[in-house]
Amino acid sequence: MIGTSVSQLDSLFNPKNVVVFGVSPTRASGGNKILHELHDGGFEGPVYAIGRSEGEFEGTKIYASIKDLPEVPDLVFSAVGISRTPQALIDAAEAGARNAIVFTAGFAEMSLDGAETQRQMVKDVNERGMRVVGPNCMGIFHAKNSLNLTDLNGIPKGSIGLISQSGNIAHTLIDAAPDYGMGIGAFVSVGNQADISMSEYVDYMADDPSIEVIVLYVESLQDGAGLSFVNSCRRAARKKPIVAIKGGVTNGGRRAAASHTARLSAPRDIYAAAFAQSGVIQVESLDHVLAVTEALLRCPTLKSDRIAVVGSGGGHSTIGADSVELAGLAVPQFEQHVVDFMSEHLPPWAPMLNPVDMTGGFTTDLTMFARLMEYPLSTDAFDGGLSYGLYGQGFVKDLVDANGLTWETAAPLLGTLQKKLGKPIVFYTPFARRSSPEFSAMRQAGIPCFGSLPEAGIALASLRTRALMTELPELAGEYSDLPDSSPELTAHADGTLTEVASAKLLEQVGIKSAPHRLISTAKEAVEAADGFGYPVVLKAQLKDVAHKSELGGVRLGLRNAGDVAAAFAEMETSFKDELAQEGSSLSVAKQISGDRELLVGVRKDAAFGHIAVVGIGGLLTEVAARTIILVAPFDEADFRRAIESSPLSDYFAEWRGNPAVDLDALYEIVRSTLKLCMANESIESVEINPLISSGQDLVAVDASIAVGGGTGD
Repeated sequence: MIGTSVSQLDSLFNPKNVVVFGVSPTRASGGNKILHELHDGGFEGPVYAIGRSEGEFEGTKIYASIKDLPEVPDLVFSAVGISRTPQALIDAAEAGARNAIVFTAGFAEMSLDGAETQRQMVKDVNERGMRVVGPNCMGIFHAKNSLNLTDLNGIPKGSIGLISQSGNIAHTLIDAAPDYGMGIGAFVSVGNQADISMSEYVDYMADDPSIEVIVLYVESLQDGAGLSFVNSCRRAARKKPIVAIKGGVTNGGRRAAASHTARLSAPRDIYAAAFAQSGVIQVESLDHVLAVTEALLRCPTLKSDRIAVVGSGGGHSTIGADSVELAGLAVPQFEQHVVDFMSEHLPPWAPMLNPVDMTGGFTTDLTMFARLMEYPLSTDAFDGGLSYGLYGQGFVKDLVDANGLTWETAAPLLGTLQKKLGKPIVFYTPFARRSSPEFSAMRQAGIPCFGSLPEAGIALASLRTRALMTELPELAGEYSDLPDSSPELTAHADGTLTEVASAKLLEQVGIKSAPHRLISTAKEAVEAADGFGYPVVLKAQLKDVAHKSELGGVRLGLRNAGDVAAAFAEMETSFKDELAQEGSSLSVAKQISGDRELLVGVRKDAAFGHIAVVGIGGLLTEVAARTIILVAPFDEADFRRAIESSPLSDYFAEWRGNPAVDLDALYEIVRSTLKLCMANESIESVEINPLISSGQDLVAVDASIAVGGGTGD
C-alpha cells in the first residue's frame, strides 16, 4: 500500500476521463451497465470502453487495449473476471492511470488464494503509482461532476458523503434519502479495502466543500488501520458531523475470550469507544441513520438535554416525551410562568406542564405550533424542542386557517423560530414520509420532519452528542517515554505469567502492588504472614491460570498463624499436581481493604493496536459489566471525558463518606500499563483486577500478564 495524496483522491472523484473495462458490443455485461449509468448520469468528461471485441456500445467506441486510447487514462473501472483483473490493472497503471475501481468479486472475501491474488495485484499496481478502490465493491459517485460509476440509476443529489462497506446498505440509504429531503454528494463502496483505507476517504470528504455530513457503514477496518481511522475522524469531526453504524456486533467472541479484559472489550465495544473518542456519532439501528443525518444537516446543536415537547395529540405527547427521555434527554416540568402563558392560549383541559397538548384548535390557527414553542424556548430553561401533531394534507386536505395560511405556507414558521433562537426544533407527524409540498417547505426552512417519534427523540439526542463532540481537542500524540523492554519476557514461552511475576513487571513501571512473598512450606507462610500483619491472603500461583479464584486458589481473611497453616495444608493437597509443575508455587500477601475494587486492563487489537479498559473490578466485574474503553494514545482529558460520560462516574465519585477515586493516580496507572505493553512486543494483554481504591491510595491486588511469545524491542 502506498500513501495517497489529496490530489490523487481528487482525481478519483473528479477524473479527467474514465475508462471502463469489460464492455461488450453484443451482450449485456457489468461493464455495459456501468457505461450506461455513466452516460445517463451526465458525466461530461471523455469516456472510453475496453473489451475483447471491438465495436460500439451506446455510441462509445470499444477499444481492444488501453494502449490504443487517444489520451492518458485517468480513472479505470474494471468489471472483467478475476483471472483477467490483475493484468488489466497493470496495463492501466503502465498507461498512466492513477486510480482503479475493481467491481469484480472473488478475492480475499472468498479464499486464501483470492487473498493472495488481491495482495499481489495491489502490490504490483502500487509500484506503478496506482491506487485501488475495492475489489468487490459497488463503485463511486460524485454529484458535483455527475460521476456515477455504480449500477444504481438516478442517485438523488445532495450533500451526504456516504462511505460504505456494504453495497446493499448503501443502496438502502441512497434509496431512502429522498424520504427525508436529502441526497448524496459523494459515495464510495470500499469493498475489501485492499488498498485505500476508510480513513483516507474520510480525509477527502472532510475537505470536500460539497459534503455537509459524512455517513459511515463499518463492518471492520484493515489490521493496523484503527488509529489512523480515529485520527482522521477526529480531524473531520471538527469540520462537519460524522454518523456511523457498525455492522457485525454479535458477542460470540466474548464467551470464548480468555480473560475478563477480552470479554469486556468485544469488537462492538471497541468500535463504540473508537467512535466516541474520535467524534463520530454512532447510531445503533439502520432505521435511524437518516433521521440523525437529517437533524445534523438542518439543525443547530443542542446546548443541554432539556427539551420542550409542544404540539397536538394526547397519545403522541405521551410517546413523544417517552421517546425524548429514552434517547437520554430530559423533559422537565414547566415553571409556573410558562404554564400561565400556555393557559392564555389553550382550553383549561389541555395538558400544559410539558408535554403540551394544544388539542385540536390549531386547525384554525396554524401559527400555534411556532407561537407556543417560542415561549419555553425563549427561556434559559430549555434548549431544544419537539413539535408534533397531525399536520398536512394527510390530515385535512387543502386546509386554510383563519390567517389565510395553508399547511405549506405555515410550514416555514418553526424554521424561522429555530433560526431566531439558535435552538434546534424537530417535527413529528405520521405523514412526514409522504411526498408533499408542506414537508418540503418545512425542511427547506431547516426543520427535520419525522414519521416516527423514536426517530425524533434519537435525532435530538444526536444534536446533543454533536455539541459535546465539537469541543474535542486534537488527539493526543504518541507516547515518547516508553520504558526499556523487560529481558525476562524475551525468552518467555506463550502463556500467562503468575500473579507474582506480573506484579514484578508492573512495579518496574511504578504500579504499586500488595506486599507478597513466595513460600514453599507452612512455616514460611506463617513467617510471611507475621511479617505483613494480619489479615493475609494465601494464593496458588499457577502457571497459565489467569483467574485462580475460580479454581479455589485464593484463601481470604486469614487472621492468625493457625488459619494460615490450615489453609496452606488444604491448598497444598488440592493443587498437588499443579504445584509440581515448573513455575507454579504458593504465595502469601497482605490483604488490602478498601472502599472500591477497580479493573484496569490493556490488550492488543488487530485493527486499533493497544486499547485500555477501565471498570468495576473484583467479583462484580462481569455482573456489573461497567467499563470504559480507550484507544491509545490518549491523554488525561480523553480519559476523564470517557469516565464522566459513563455510568462509572457515579461509582468513582465520593459516596457514603468514602473519598472519590483519585482519577489522576488512576490515569497514571492506566498510562503506565499501556507503556509496559508498548515497550514489550510479546505482551498480548495485562489485567489488574482488582485494583483496590483505599482512601487516596490505589493498590494492585491481583494481576495477570498474557505473553504471546514475541520478542521485546
